[in-house]
Amino acid sequence: MDLNHAAQRRSLIIIWITIFIDLMGVTLIIPFVNDFVAELGGDEQSVGLLLGSYAFMQLLFAPVWGRISDRIGRRPVIIIGLFTSAVGFAIFGLADRLWLLFDSRMLAGLANANISTAQAYVADITVPEERAGRMGLVGAAFNLGFIVGFPIGGILSSALGNQAPVLFAAALSLVNGLAALVILPESYPREVRPSVEEAMSVHPWVVARITMRNLRRFWKRPTLTRIFSAFFIYSVAFSIIHVTFVEYFRDVLELTPAERGFVFMFLGVVGAITQGTVVKWLVRRIGESRVIELGLVIAAVGLGLIPFLRTVALLYVGTFLIGFGNSLIIPSVMAAISVRSKEHEQGIAMGVTQSLGSLARIIGPPYGGFTYAQINLYFPFISAGAAALGALGIYASRPRSSPAEKAATSIAEETM
Repeated sequence: MDLNHAAQRRSLIIIWITIFIDLMGVTLIIPFVNDFVAELGGDEQSVGLLLGSYAFMQLLFAPVWGRISDRIGRRPVIIIGLFTSAVGFAIFGLADRLWLLFDSRMLAGLANANISTAQAYVADITVPEERAGRMGLVGAAFNLGFIVGFPIGGILSSALGNQAPVLFAAALSLVNGLAALVILPESYPREVRPSVEEAMSVHPWVVARITMRNLRRFWKRPTLTRIFSAFFIYSVAFSIIHVTFVEYFRDVLELTPAERGFVFMFLGVVGAITQGTVVKWLVRRIGESRVIELGLVIAAVGLGLIPFLRTVALLYVGTFLIGFGNSLIIPSVMAAISVRSKEHEQGIAMGVTQSLGSLARIIGPPYGGFTYAQINLYFPFISAGAAALGALGIYASRPRSSPAEKAATSIAEETM
């Protein structure tokens, strides 16, 4: 859709804040969630399942929201997601039973699954040759969630109690939802959408079928299979840090919750700077595919090194490697998937990608927590590094691109 510069700027701000809130919804609770769960009678396994329940709902609903947004437009899906997210945060903050925590996280996961729609919105209002660069800015919103989410969660919970951070997030979601309701225009013109009746036929009982159908549909495409496979395996490896980092900080380095939050904040700072500046520079010089491969190598080294870093200074070195590598990978992968998907499938393609990330976050944190407790502190980190190298092997084994695919890839490489 063609929007003037001012309208694009306002819309991108709303979308950027939406994505930021989505990620902050994950990071905000990490510094204190173990304590909160313990207060309500749970244990570390409960924490792993709680984090997994959020990702599980994202897995189910990301393609559904993407599909619906391709039928009825991006704007209503984004607005519904923001208001639902506010309700989910409020329930979490006011919970006095463990099952309410699970309900709230599942509701938040359902709401935040609309992140794929937000990404599709950016694709709608951006010409193809500028899409990769704007995806990099979208990626910066993810990293800002890391920058402020963890320390805000730790500081507010220490000063005002465990309810304060999530009630703050609820208020932020509510305000952004109201702003979107007032000023966010629709990005996907009605005249180019498929029939709305098909969207209206989507009921809860067909959610899983739609998700699996979309996954099969895109997985069969040779140009996407290896990208999706590498992205999924790497995402499993990266997602262990939400559990194992906190345990390692506590058991080995004896960091306080505030200090843990600042390590994660550093991870986010590295990511934001990398995606905002380094990614574009590297893509222009070595190409999108090489940037993805380089990122996988660096992230693998960082993940594998963590349990051997027994001082805070060295820990920051390992954290830098993880953050830098991750921030080379994500925007480049998103751009590659976008340019290899048809214009009318952007919502579904982003939804499938989000579903794979959610599936990885269902597997990674429980795996990391279980192996850390049952084997030793080294195993989850080293195996995560090995998995990242496995993802590199899969991606690097891709067949030669056809001329059309090379042309599509060159758009991202020349303009990130």
